[in-house]
Amino acid sequence: MTAYEQIWPVAEDHYGIITAAKARELGVSKQSMSAMVQSGRLTRLGHGVYQVQHHVPGQNDVYAFANAVVGEEAYLRGASVLYMLRLTPANPTAFYVGTPKRVRRQLPRGFRVQENTRCDTVEYEGYEGIKCQNLSDALESAREDGAVELDRIAEAAAAANEKGLLTDEECAKFQVQS
Repeated sequence: MTAYEQIWPVAEDHYGIITAAKARELGVSKQSMSAMVQSGRLTRLGHGVYQVQHHVPGQNDVYAFANAVVGEEAYLRGASVLYMLRLTPANPTAFYVGTPKRVRRQLPRGFRVQENTRCDTVEYEGYEGIKCQNLSDALESAREDGAVELDRIAEAAAAANEKGLLTDEECAKFQVQS
């Protein structure tokens, strides 16, 4: 079995993304990874983060990428959760990510990382493998960050309530008072 054949099933299950750490766990060497990048079979997305050549792009790839490039324990937070769940119009240049660790590497432009934070994370149905802040906390974070306007947060909460992602009580916390 070739190195590419070893990493393909794992990458396929993670939006076409494979990390150098995961490749090492599978027994794929650094040299093999470099060779696959040089041959075009892998594309380097960031420090230790790669995407396989045969991946068919999808809407959620950017969110999986955001988590992968920040680190293994990273999770989407605030506005990025709202964007991913399509509860509010997205800002494609901004990624809000949290991590319990310190991030020392240079991240791409537009990353707003909250380091040394822990929260309860969830994986929403249909978004397998993309860890996120729970929706109520994400709405609160987006409000605190000023990343989403208050009326848009209220609209997002109402839409989430209609989809069954928030209870009536949770939704009420985010409605704009006149």
